[in-house]
Amino acid sequence: HVLSQLEPGRQSEELSKSREILKEQLGGVADVLAYPVGARTSFTGETQKLAQEAGYRAAFSFYGGTNLPGRTFPYNITRVGIDGQSRSRFRVQTAVCRFSGTYWP
Repeated sequence: HVLSQLEPGRQSEELSKSREILKEQLGGVADVLAYPVGARTSFTGETQKLAQEAGYRAAFSFYGGTNLPGRTFPYNITRVGIDGQSRSRFRVQTAVCRFSGTYWP
């Protein structure tokens, strides 16, 4: 489910239940979350708060961006896809991001 489309109580239930299922089936505790779909509109500030309350220590989005020291939010750690790009381009892209502090798609 796209969490932002659910009422807070249902979001909380989804977050807690999925964590329980993973623990039962994998035998370990899931303490990080990747938001389904991962777009900016897939989760809200309320979703982030509920993820923390459900016991997650961090959550990942997937709309791009940079994670800079002191400016990274543990319940919205940004990620980017690397499909279709060469290793060389990815290395340059990450170096530019590290140097400039901005996202380069």
